[in-house]
Amino acid sequence: MCIELYGSKLVTLTLSFVLILLLQMPAATPKHPCISECGKFYSKASRLSDHQKQCHYILRNRQRLHEIRKSQKGKQPEHATASSNRGGESSQLVEQPPTFEHVTGDSFNVNQLTEPLLSNAQEIRDPIHIESPTELPLSHLPNENENISGPLTTASGRPRCNHRLPRRFEDILPVPPTGPVADCAQTSVNPAESAPSRRVTLVVWEYLRTAVNRFGLCDLSNTHSSYRNAQRMPSTYNQLSEEAPGSDKPSFWPFPNKSIQLFMSWLNDGNTTKSKSEADRLVRNCILSPDFNPRDMVGFSAHRENRRMDREGAKSDLRSWFMESSVNIQVPTASPAPDPPIFSIPGLLHRDLTEVIRNAFSDHLAHLLHYSPFKLFHKSSSDSSQSQHIYGEVYSSDAFIEEYKHVQRHGELPPDDPHCKREKSVAALMFLSDATQLTDFGNAKAWPIYLMLGNLSKYVRSDVSSGAMHHLAYIPSLPESFKAFASRLYSGSWRSQESNVMAHCRRELMHAVWHSLLDEKFLHAYRYGIVIRCIDGVERRIYPRIFSYSADYPEKALLATIRDKGLFPCPRCLVHRSELHNLGQRRDRKTRMEKLRVGVSAVPTVNAFVDRLGTTFNPSKMLTVDLLHEVELGTWKMLFSHLVRILHASSDRLVTELNERFKLVPMFGNSGAGIRRFPPNVSEMKRMAARDFEDLLQCALPCFEGLLPLPHNRRLMKLLYRFAEWHALAKLRMHSDETLDLLAELTTEVGHLLQHFRKDTASDLESCRRQDSQGSSSTQPAHENVQKPLNLSTIKCHFMGDYEDHIRRFGTTDSYSTQLGEQSHCVVKRLYGMTNKKNATRQIGAKYLQQQVFRAQEDQERREAQKPEYLDKHHIISHSTDEPVNLFEFVRDNAADPAKKGFISKLKDHILGRLMNRKFDGDMHDEFTSADRNSIRIRNNHIFRHHTIHVNYTTYDIRRDYDTVNPRNRPFCMIASPDTATDPNAHPFWYAAVIGVFHAEVQHTGAGSQDFTWKTVEFLWVRWLGIEPDYSSGRRLAKLPKFGFVPDSDDYAFSFLDPAEVIRGCHLIPAFIEGRTSELMPYSGLTEARATGEEDDWTNYYVNIFVDRNMYLRHIGLGIGHQPGTAAGPGTCNSAIHNDVDAEDGDIGISYDNDDDEVMENEAYCDTESDEEASEPEGADQLEEEDEDEGLSDGSNDLGYDDL
Repeated sequence: MCIELYGSKLVTLTLSFVLILLLQMPAATPKHPCISECGKFYSKASRLSDHQKQCHYILRNRQRLHEIRKSQKGKQPEHATASSNRGGESSQLVEQPPTFEHVTGDSFNVNQLTEPLLSNAQEIRDPIHIESPTELPLSHLPNENENISGPLTTASGRPRCNHRLPRRFEDILPVPPTGPVADCAQTSVNPAESAPSRRVTLVVWEYLRTAVNRFGLCDLSNTHSSYRNAQRMPSTYNQLSEEAPGSDKPSFWPFPNKSIQLFMSWLNDGNTTKSKSEADRLVRNCILSPDFNPRDMVGFSAHRENRRMDREGAKSDLRSWFMESSVNIQVPTASPAPDPPIFSIPGLLHRDLTEVIRNAFSDHLAHLLHYSPFKLFHKSSSDSSQSQHIYGEVYSSDAFIEEYKHVQRHGELPPDDPHCKREKSVAALMFLSDATQLTDFGNAKAWPIYLMLGNLSKYVRSDVSSGAMHHLAYIPSLPESFKAFASRLYSGSWRSQESNVMAHCRRELMHAVWHSLLDEKFLHAYRYGIVIRCIDGVERRIYPRIFSYSADYPEKALLATIRDKGLFPCPRCLVHRSELHNLGQRRDRKTRMEKLRVGVSAVPTVNAFVDRLGTTFNPSKMLTVDLLHEVELGTWKMLFSHLVRILHASSDRLVTELNERFKLVPMFGNSGAGIRRFPPNVSEMKRMAARDFEDLLQCALPCFEGLLPLPHNRRLMKLLYRFAEWHALAKLRMHSDETLDLLAELTTEVGHLLQHFRKDTASDLESCRRQDSQGSSSTQPAHENVQKPLNLSTIKCHFMGDYEDHIRRFGTTDSYSTQLGEQSHCVVKRLYGMTNKKNATRQIGAKYLQQQVFRAQEDQERREAQKPEYLDKHHIISHSTDEPVNLFEFVRDNAADPAKKGFISKLKDHILGRLMNRKFDGDMHDEFTSADRNSIRIRNNHIFRHHTIHVNYTTYDIRRDYDTVNPRNRPFCMIASPDTATDPNAHPFWYAAVIGVFHAEVQHTGAGSQDFTWKTVEFLWVRWLGIEPDYSSGRRLAKLPKFGFVPDSDDYAFSFLDPAEVIRGCHLIPAFIEGRTSELMPYSGLTEARATGEEDDWTNYYVNIFVDRNMYLRHIGLGIGHQPGTAAGPGTCNSAIHNDVDAEDGDIGISYDNDDDEVMENEAYCDTESDEEASEPEGADQLEEEDEDEGLSDGSNDLGYDDL
């Protein structure tokens, strides 16, 4: 008997083999069981504790116990209540401080170290009910693993020593909160009164301010909220609840048993190719699961179970199923008509918006929602009197706080419940829509509308597998029959009017869809709110509010009801297209502030948002910035294309040199993130996604250096440096007032640098579009070179001035980036591959909801198994003994290698210095004698080699991340410079290339030894780099730090390094303009210090501080999560970036004081014939036409994040 699995490939598994495999498996012993009703068991107590926080059986029993206690308190005699208050004239109500189980650095949130303090008291005349300390919220569950039995002891009974690393080695980890310890107000009671009903006056506080944690963070929140989410900034979303709390359905619903549920979960995971790895996953996660029973699969039918899932899901109140309907649009005619003809467009697949919101507050992510906002502040350790606002999440943004306050004060109550006392809250709706091609070839496409909740952390929403991105609707396209219908209305003038009519009808279609989504049910909820029982069992009145709508520019024009690239092309302000080039100037900032676009239509289309939500709703305010399309695929792509044209016009050899340089840039990062290998011909920009253009910007400085003559080279270097700085700041995941002020300054400077670079290069360098072939026939007529200046009069360039304001209002850009939509498109494309390609949209919607059901039912153990618990360690080096290295044989082999000079003596000096707790200074222990070195014994004279080291660190936004250092392809690392202790102006970091990763078993037998036991010592064999003499770098000069290898004549050019000293890996790019040299190590034979086949070294390297946002903030000293000793000092960031003088080139900085008085010719900046086409490379015209026709983003299939 066999089970046949359908898919792209057929895999047949024999049940007899499965039964034999199951019979040979040892029985699992339940070590840590849950309560009897649940019946689950876990191998670790920590996993049991995590499960019990979300176990619906425990939550249900707790809710019942709470109701019983509440009813008993209501029946309590009055004399019992009075006697409880006779202990004194006043009693103080102290909330029981909750305890938290140990949380690793990966699951930290920035407010978990806080201790609430109270301020701003106000009187409440009515007595309030204080719950028993045992009735704590879900987030206040006690830690079952907490040590309450005293200190740990050794086998002999002595107290165990707590060994700690020196402070310089510490990378402070995010840790859990200590619990709220509040100075609560006292109840004022008069003992002389003996009336049976007593009025108690309590003084409560309006705001709750937490204590400052070790990162200098505290938050200010509203105390009226009955639920305070402990996960203010969760760094892990792996701990998802098994099913919706309060659900009475079994965990394997809607299937008859758990075995079928496990198998169907594997079958519908979205992977259309059932490969060997998929078969392994089937065996590991399904067949070998303790809940799998082969007898449950008797009579199994995949078709029947899929039908069962669709049928039960449509009837379930846990999900909002898709509905299919038609929308009607009015088609304009050639002549005025009182009743325009109506055209019906079928195929709108959508869900009930109100029900989607209701389900989102009760699904598997509901325990991570935030019902009340708060403000986050940071106090510097150097000046605690100064605090600055921190911007990050939507629920801590100014927009959320404004809406929350407005709802509390002016939120209407329904006529049928005018005296509702439920707590009011806001559902922050964040929409995103973007059309995409479903296949690489063909016309299959989809235009989904996504919905996210801003009440949920952006770190959860950014993960596609979390289920936080709700598929709301799929917009249909204008059918092929529409053109025939419309052409009959225009007879002979259809060809001239076709483009205008089609653009108008697409706009009508978009707003007709939103008229359908914003139905009467949603309007009632928008006005009066909807009552939802939340995760904590409390009913709240939730008011949906539209916060943001993320889309590319063609869709922004549709939503704002303006003309695409019209005279006033901006959807947010009334800037004329002839003034789009004024980025950064005072008149541009004045226009953005004073000439805001109001909620009126500039085209003959009724805006659905204004029509349904009222004139007080301004749709222009919800349209957020789009870093992916506006900058990475917009302004930066335009500038890069222009630079390639300049190099082509100068010499084709320069373009070849540019391609070669990018090809030699080393990789950096993990799991596809960071810098990937560049293609051989980056100048052609073929099939490059936005992430590829981002990599080009981050590595552009060394690659473009020296390709242009002076002084244009220096101007270009400065422009690229400032542009990379602007991009790094615009993409930060955590902002402060200081970083936003710096972003505003950089916006001004980048705007002026672009204008001056354009003007200077247009006059001195001829930017021409050459013929495709230099060897064309002489009989062909010669084409004149057409000058193509850098066009700054584009709407994407204008949008760069809006980022600071949007971050201050909505939070950081990663919350509403269209990159989230591009990643969600991958899900849609995978689901399309599981359909039969007929009525594909309907099948995609059904498959999506099936995955949502499986996601809510996923086992807690499986998610915990994926939790990276090792991130709380500083580094990870394998202790495998598979590659032993005999010390004496290793030194004798190729003894002429300069890297092995003094290898054993340096190694023993290093180990001895560490065992004696010497402070690291480069391992130059000249005072050690031979007798001291002989006191170090290495077991069997063997050390063990490893290939990689994982270095974990705390990021600037107080999360945990890691770098992989590999001697073969990612060798460079950075450590804190000891020179800063004596010279404050010294560079804050040292850099080294790791040429070996080892561990060894050592013993210290000398006279000064206090411990003769064998110890495992990990160490790195490194080649040091030194700073380039007579070279200045930094922000003021807009130059990257430059380092080169220390010559091998130095005795300590090669030495050893404690892995605990490493801050993180780093990205060093060769200084290509300086070439290679053999003078640093003249030895040309085989050496451990070079890759196989290399005989020389690069003369110098540039430190790529723009490789990621962590590296940038670490070098300028503005990272909140970067502790002293792991980042540059706070004074490193010099905000005075204007009017600087470069002593090397004599390039005077640009003065921006009189920018409004600067006279510029319109011809130099504005092309009234084509606004944006002049800035695009070849083939961009076709992309723009596709954008206008179908609402597609800039090449959403080839240029987006589709294949992440």
